Amino acid sequence: MADEADIANDYITNAISYALDKWQQNNSKPGAKLCIDCNEDIPEARRALGLSRCIDCATEWERRGSLFA
Repeated sequence: MADEADIANDYITNAISYALDKWQQNNSKPGAKLCIDCNEDIPEARRALGLSRCIDCATEWERRGSLFA
């Protein structure tokens, strides 16, 4: 017999699995060949992850985002 903690744990596990599957479906397309900010080539490994910014632009974008968080 499952207690409340077991039921909650199962619920959380299912919710996380669903969210990860949904994210994977939405991000399964390859990313852009050129960076959306500077138009430089994006490395193949980053494109395979569905990313659209080069490393330098992504770093700057994240830095700016953390300043205004």
